[in-house]
Amino acid sequence: MIFLDLLFPPKTTCIICKTAIKTGYLCDKCKSTLKFIEGNRCNICGKPIDYEGTCLDCLEHGHEFKQNISPFEYDGVVKDLIGRFKYFKERELAPFFADYMADAVKKMDWPIDVIVPVPLHKIRLDERGYNQSELLARELSYRLNIFMSKALRRVRNTITQTALHKEERIENVKGAFKVTYKDTIVGKNALLVDDVLTTGATLDECAKVLKENGAKDVYVVTIATGKNM
Repeated sequence: MIFLDLLFPPKTTCIICKTAIKTGYLCDKCKSTLKFIEGNRCNICGKPIDYEGTCLDCLEHGHEFKQNISPFEYDGVVKDLIGRFKYFKERELAPFFADYMADAVKKMDWPIDVIVPVPLHKIRLDERGYNQSELLARELSYRLNIFMSKALRRVRNTITQTALHKEERIENVKGAFKVTYKDTIVGKNALLVDDVLTTGATLDECAKVLKENGAKDVYVVTIATGKNM
């Protein structure tokens, strides 16, 4: 092994345990800890469920977007990595997540015309230094060969949704978005990109604004979601 390493030295390290690896982002051991959404999932919000069809929440309340797909459950290692990506400036995680998100979108075979990231307000953007959803959208644009448009703008600096209940989240983002590049979405099917789907309140508000301004159907891809969120 040592001789082979001398001939073919490791090119990078695992993004979780920092063990040297030759290719990719994860060593085999850490890759085995990723929690993918497998088996039944709601055919609208994409959350894991114990039966085929639509979850009770989607049946009762519905969504402005047509469907969401998330490759991962929001738990364990994936939850930690998303936190590092959003709050600790580890932008290099964008292509890692985008690989799995692009594969998930391809399997759905949606008729996507344009990719739209969920925007941050300027104040939040200045604090963080980047919009994690835009980084993901750019990576997806490259992998799916679909145009990305920053068609949405957040016009109100809403408080974080993390500690809010569903009704509070809906009220919190009401009227928070406007369309800026309308010509890029009129008559087109849009793919909204965000990091996590919880209640879907933010994504619903974005989808509603896009459709009110001429978009046809709005689909969603997120890194992760979970049934108990």
